[in-house]
Amino acid sequence: MWPANIHLMAKEILRFHAVYWPAMLMAAGLEPPAQVWVHGYLLVGGEKMSKTKLTGIHPFQVIDHFGTDSYRYYFMRDIRFGEDGSFSWEAMTDRHNADLANGLGNLASRVLAMLGSYFDGRVPEPTVEGAEADLPEVIQDAARRFDELMVAVQLHRALAAVWDIVTRANRYLVEKEPWKVAGDASRRGELASVLYASAETLRILAILIQPIMPGAAERLWEQLGVAEPLGHQRVPGSAEWGLLRPGTVTSKGGSLFPRLES
Repeated sequence: MWPANIHLMAKEILRFHAVYWPAMLMAAGLEPPAQVWVHGYLLVGGEKMSKTKLTGIHPFQVIDHFGTDSYRYYFMRDIRFGEDGSFSWEAMTDRHNADLANGLGNLASRVLAMLGSYFDGRVPEPTVEGAEADLPEVIQDAARRFDELMVAVQLHRALAAVWDIVTRANRYLVEKEPWKVAGDASRRGELASVLYASAETLRILAILIQPIMPGAAERLWEQLGVAEPLGHQRVPGSAEWGLLRPGTVTSKGGSLFPRLES
């Protein structure tokens, strides 16, 4: 249960940081920070959480249902950093299912399954020029915007840039229909090139989502079988197109984001 005076407590904590903390640092001969980040209030149904109105929701309750990565994604995607934001169980469920389960999770599941079915789980060598369509350009632009927006602490816009990649990659599979191409032996090179482009997109997505959803990013990285540690990847260099090595052994694990009911 939330304390009835939680908002007064929060204000007192902020006042302490604003007034006493810099003085303590200067007394110790240390340079005080030039800027302190302060988040807004979390609202439920447009109102502040209240014990008497039974509108308080414990974070552990949300995490137990949605998982840590979905929890982090929702609050960074739907609420502007530093501003008040409104939470509802239904909105979080919709965001989880639409963006994570149906979007990124479905993309990863389909690509890894096809790599397993058509290439024994190995990343194929791309041989057909242009089979990747505009994916490299879309990713380059989104990664650039993501980097700039993260530095500017505009987390909701940074994640929106990443989801431009997810949306384009899912549409790319619909356009290329690799499941149909696989039935024509004469188009083996095209199939290899399409699935290489799809796997390379997943590699870059794992790098970009890692600061926001470290658990899901690590699981995706392991399924892709990339040898280099995910924590060593840096944007923009590691997000360049074509760094996934053909022959890398992938594995289709469990769903990154199972669908949830309200």
